[in-house]
Amino acid sequence: MSAPIDPHAFEKCLSQLLSRLAPEATLHGAVSTSTGFVAGTRIATPMGYVAVERLAVGDPVLTSYGRVACIDAVGVSLVTVTPETALVRIETGTLGNISPLRLGQGHRISLSNWNGENLRGSDAVLTNALSLVNGQNVTLEVPTEPVEFVQLMFERPNIVLAENVPCETLCIGEDRIAQRDAA
Repeated sequence: MSAPIDPHAFEKCLSQLLSRLAPEATLHGAVSTSTGFVAGTRIATPMGYVAVERLAVGDPVLTSYGRVACIDAVGVSLVTVTPETALVRIETGTLGNISPLRLGQGHRISLSNWNGENLRGSDAVLTNALSLVNGQNVTLEVPTEPVEFVQLMFERPNIVLAENVPCETLCIGEDRIAQRDAA
């Protein structure tokens, strides 16, 4: 399940997609680093949990709906984290996670049942990781070493299980980027 990944390919691809969406848009660090799974995060696959950095194009992953989806693209960014771009760390058990979950601040998590009702008044909601920070079991973390962010991308919107927490993935295509930004 592992394949070499060109760490610059994602930035080139995203830059091209953004330029088609809005010619004046440019690729800033915040675009590629505000979302993503920190390397080491385990993603549910039909064969068990696999570290996100070991997944490659074509690999099957489990969605939160119990379906299998094959990865269409993988993006990797090596980022020096600052206090302004601190990682969100969700401690084990907080959202049913089986290990601590570390994400970019803008990465969206699907909350359902009581979590969604308390947060937004509906059965299920997508909310960014930063909005969950409470200073106790969801905190901000600034590692001293650069961090590798991995983005999983699909043709259609998907919610995958990262450490057993339903997390949104990116979609390929300019219309998908526009839909996500509008949401």
